[in-house]
Amino acid sequence: MKRHLSPRHSTNGYFSAVSKKDSALSKRKTTERWLTNIQQQQGLRFRHFLTLSFNKAQKSVINQYLDNKHIKKVILDFFYPNKKPNNRIQLWFFVERHSSGYLHLHILMEGVSGLDWLSKNNRKVTIRKSTLMDIVCRDFSIEDVMIEALTHHLQSYILRLGKGSQGVDMRSIGDIEKRIQYVNKSLDSLDFDKWEHIDYQNSDL
Repeated sequence: MKRHLSPRHSTNGYFSAVSKKDSALSKRKTTERWLTNIQQQQGLRFRHFLTLSFNKAQKSVINQYLDNKHIKKVILDFFYPNKKPNNRIQLWFFVERHSSGYLHLHILMEGVSGLDWLSKNNRKVTIRKSTLMDIVCRDFSIEDVMIEALTHHLQSYILRLGKGSQGVDMRSIGDIEKRIQYVNKSLDSLDFDKWEHIDYQNSDL
């Protein structure tokens, strides 16, 4: 007796593609929900969304993880040039692949009070002349000065980082749930094997 296969079992690949798409969507939503739960349960107050693009970008995720360890140290040394406190800021690292295959980096970062940052430790601060003029004219915010100083600090100590305005993009975190959704978008395109886009080793997870 001839057995008739339903369209569900068609071998033309259509349903297989749909299944993979549904699986990726489920994986992404589950990951986003997991990260959101951690952020809420731990009371993490991410203030900044940092994107780093590199002149000599990596293609290897493992190599990028190794770089991330150094990047994390550079960031923490900026805020805490001496001993790191127990309640230091928390950071989450996410790797994203350009269409060219090269990698860039997104970081969700908690913040510190600009006044605390400026007053607690002796430190060298590098800012533009125009920013110095704004300070003299009292047309500035300490947080803007801190962000500009961090940008110069990163470009000084991360050698592969672009020196132009495209190298470091630091902005307000905005809606944290939307940011978490954004950094997991690579799960839709299956750019990475499983959850390689999350650098667990260097993230405070």
